[in-house]
This record gives sequence, structure tokens and C-alpha cells, in this order.
Amino acid sequence: MPRLYAKIRRVLAPSFGLRITYLEPDPDNEKEIQWFEQDLPVSAGKFRLGSSENIKDRSRFSHPIQIQCNEGGSNSGHLTVSPRKGETWALFKNWDITKWSSEPDSHRSYEYEFVEILSDYVDGAGVYVSYLHKAKGFVSVFFRVGTGPEDVLRILPHSLYRFSHRIPSFKLTGTEGKSMPKDAYELDKSALPKAIVETILPSNSESESESNRKRKGQAIYFARKGKVFKTGQIWSFYSGYDDLPLHYGKIQKITFTQVLGQEPVLKLHISRLKKATPFPKDVMDWEDGKMPLGCGTYYPRTVLEIITPDVVSHQVMTPQISLDGKEYTILPKTGEVWVIYRYWRRDIESERLDYCTYNIVQVLDDALEYKVLLLGRESGHDEGDFYENSWFKEVTEYQDYDDDGSEPIFTIPKSERLRFSHMVPASRVTKETFGELEDLYKVETRALPINLLGH
Repeated sequence: MPRLYAKIRRVLAPSFGLRITYLEPDPDNEKEIQWFEQDLPVSAGKFRLGSSENIKDRSRFSHPIQIQCNEGGSNSGHLTVSPRKGETWALFKNWDITKWSSEPDSHRSYEYEFVEILSDYVDGAGVYVSYLHKAKGFVSVFFRVGTGPEDVLRILPHSLYRFSHRIPSFKLTGTEGKSMPKDAYELDKSALPKAIVETILPSNSESESESNRKRKGQAIYFARKGKVFKTGQIWSFYSGYDDLPLHYGKIQKITFTQVLGQEPVLKLHISRLKKATPFPKDVMDWEDGKMPLGCGTYYPRTVLEIITPDVVSHQVMTPQISLDGKEYTILPKTGEVWVIYRYWRRDIESERLDYCTYNIVQVLDDALEYKVLLLGRESGHDEGDFYENSWFKEVTEYQDYDDDGSEPIFTIPKSERLRFSHMVPASRVTKETFGELEDLYKVETRALPINLLGH
């Protein structure tokens, strides 16, 4: 569990190692001192700076914490870690500081309760919390059963060691699914024990008729992937050549099963989207009808295919829908990040796709033509993270290729929209590099062609 704290002293380039100083518990009352001397875990209370070392294994890190510097500031080495409003924590179940300290070996197999922190910790007053319960049928979704005063618990200052560890979480809005309660949390599974008692979610609308439920559509929140799947949604998924997200599917049905003690199994029954109508006369089309279409107008096939969340890339959030609701138009939009063909021609053949090279761009404007910004690989951030994410930055100078080149910002005519291969999941992140902050793009590695993976 994430109970060990460390202060990052320095980032060691170019290996991206870290110089860290550990925080060691610094109890100041008799019961807490006895607890600490028995090597029982401490995650809240007073700490001091301890030993330092260099490390390279960044997978050990769980989440950042906020600390309160005691008198003398952080240089004094005296710090306090306490629960804060909005956080989620695990409590030791049946905790008794005196009994556990006197018989430590009998109390090292921990059981837990889970709480939402309702107020910041205050010296002399403590902190208010409310119990969270694991939702049955979900991997790591937790919710409050009641919201009245009787459901609130106060933990006094002398009981801070009852807090086992903080659990990183994401607060849900209640709109992720029909049965999802408002203000539930998705908790980090890696900070949870394997066995947790589950609670059946209360019905939000038990009087709702069966016909209304069918009309609103089936919804399931798949917490492990942090994605919401609902019938009627359109998603991009990996399949076929190079296993890139070159295909779209509309979810028609969802099946969800879970055997006690095993991982849940979610299956998405989709209608693959196919090209609906010929392109407008002013838009060039592929000569090879087998070439994948990253953008255009589509219709869902009647034949269903089954895919799993492992092959899903991203949801198409706002496709243009025809008046009859049968066709969907998907085009690049401002702010999105797309992979494009570097040397595009309409006579590219599907059998020769393995000879293609690509660029990655952000769409700056989609009003008249597609104004795009070229992104370049930033390999210095890949260590330990390469197989999940790749890093790119904005190109600022002319780029030379073997037999051609490109300006950092250029225009793609809408008549050549098929130059856009596929959209990729990406987010803009500010990171520190050699002591300076820079804006980078964090891109899902799996969505990238081979030539964009090189260092």
C-alpha cells in the first residue's frame, strides 16, 4: 500500500533518475511512539526528513501529497501529513492503538474501511469522514449509502494513526451510467486490498417503467479502464493492419459478467461503421476501396461484432448525425491530435500501407481548410512509460525528410481530408525538463505507427 513518503530533491538527467529524501514518522506522544517502535504503519501525523538515495524505478510512485511545514519551514525537516477535504482514505478496521502496539504480531493482517474526507484536518478538532462502500458489479467504484448527519464520523487528533493510507481517486458525476449514484468515486485499484465486501447499488428510479429503461439505453461503467460504455456511443477501436485505431463501431449491446473473486468480463456488441455515401465531388476519394477511412460519413452495419475494452481507443464525442439518425459524419476538429500520411496520394494501395510513413499534428483550425501544427518526438520522457504513452512537442523549425520537408504550421485542403489517417488519444501536459517548464503532448503509444515510435 502507498504508505512510504519521499521528497524529490533533484531530477537526474538524462536517465531521468531521481534524488529523493524519505519522510520518517516523528511521533510526539507516548502511544504513537510505541506504535512506531513496533514497526506498525504510519501514514498521517508528524514526519521528519530522513535518509536520501538515488532511484530510477518511477513505478514505485503512487500520488503526490500535500504537506504542512511546521515551525522553521521545510528546511527544518519537520512536516505534517493529514487528510484533506475531498480525498479518499483507508482506515484500519477494528483499530486499537494500545492493543495493537502491545501485541503487534497479532495485528499485521489488516482489514480496512474506506472513507471520503469531508473536512480538512484541524489541530484539536480532528477531521470528519463518511464511509464509502464498494459497488457490486464494479471493479473499484465506491459510494456513500447515506448523506445525513448520522452517516458522518469524526476522527479525533489522537486517532490519526487509524488512517492506513490515502487512495488516489476520481470523483464521478452520476451521469456516467443510469445506475451510478451521484458523487461516487473510482478508487485506484492498486491501493486497494484484493478482497472487499460489496454493496448493491440503490436504484435511482425503481418506479421507472421497463419501456423507459430500454428507451434510455443500457449503460455500464467499466472502472478499470476509466471509460464509460453506453449503448448508442461510437468508439474508435484497434483492428486489422498494424493494430491501429482505424475503425469505428457503434455500441448496440453490452454484456457484463463477474465471477466471485475474478476480474469482470465486459463485452461490447458493436455495429462496425461503413462508408455511407460517395464523397462530395470536391473531395478526393481512395482509388482502392479497401483503404481505411479515418474521416467521412458512415452508417452502422446490421451485423454485430464483439470486442472487448482492451481494443478500444477513444470515444467519438460529437459526430454529426443525419436528420434520420442513420448516418454519422466524423471529421477532424480544432484541438484534436491526428496522425496524417506524410506523403499522401489517392492511389495508395491497402496492400502497400506498410511502406507508408506518417506525421502527427494538432488541428489548429477547421473552418475553411485544416490548419495543423506539426508535432515532434520528445524521447527524453519515455523511460519506464514508453509502452503506455509517448511524448511530443510543438515543432518550431522547418523539418527535413529524406526527399522532402515540412513547415511547422501548414494547411491541408478539405478536398484532401483523407490525408488524416486516424485520431489519437492525447492530452497536453506541462513538464519540467532540465529545470525548465515546457508544454508537451502525452499520446497513447499504441495508436502510433511504427515510424513515429523511433527515438
